[in-house]
Amino acid sequence: MKKNFLKWLLFILITAVLQFLYIDAFYLEPNWIKIEKVKIVNPKLAKSLSDIKIIQISDLHIKELGFREISLIEKINRLKPDIILITGDLIYERQYINNLWKFLKLLEPKFHTYAIFGESDGAIADLKDSPHWDKANTYLLDGKFIRLNLKGKDNSFFWLIALSDDELEKNISNISPDEPIILLSHRPNIIKKIALLSKIDLVLAGHTHGGQVGIPFLYRFFPYAKRSEYISGLYKVKNTLLYVNRGIASEKGIRFLCRPEITLFEFDSKGKMNYRILKQDR
Repeated sequence: MKKNFLKWLLFILITAVLQFLYIDAFYLEPNWIKIEKVKIVNPKLAKSLSDIKIIQISDLHIKELGFREISLIEKINRLKPDIILITGDLIYERQYINNLWKFLKLLEPKFHTYAIFGESDGAIADLKDSPHWDKANTYLLDGKFIRLNLKGKDNSFFWLIALSDDELEKNISNISPDEPIILLSHRPNIIKKIALLSKIDLVLAGHTHGGQVGIPFLYRFFPYAKRSEYISGLYKVKNTLLYVNRGIASEKGIRFLCRPEITLFEFDSKGKMNYRILKQDR
């Protein structure tokens, strides 16, 4: 009798745990957006961006403006960012374009939102020159570079660029070495070529969704973890820093120990910085 009771108790416990894991992975975590505060120690960037709030989001794959999207907007606006950077995969399919415009219009950066395309945005590639970007206070940076000064001081200029690796070298050759450069790229693997260009200070990317499962021996079975060895977080490759955002949406609606992410950057000229150097980059 006692053995049967223990078996049933064990069965109930295992069932409860499995049900919790299912609810967490398919319902809780995909909608539980985390704000990651990331410190970047770089004197050049700090000169232009100390006390400036820069937010990065990625891989929105906008369909409907549901609970997750509204929560994302509210969390971002509460942070009162100076600029918002979106590193690709803005939309799921073209039929949802009006929801993308609505989403962008609801964001409230002090200055602008800057965005680039990812793979899923091929469906709206012909809308690069649409007036809706301006109406949504969003600058589509694809294939462009722009010089900014958010502090209003003479020595506080920096560059935002979104050029392919074969366009970079010729286009940045005339940029002053005193002015830092931030590159927006959907794919993190661009760092393999960018690291050879010492002028690039910081690369911001997405694409991987953080692997969607935050357990190393498991996430290798998920296709998003195979997209890059740079899965999520801050890396150093030679003299260039790379930050890979975990994104907002998820393939098949699953996330486990890998919450959607808003990245809030802090730039400082000194202090400790938590980054990884992969074996092949040493």
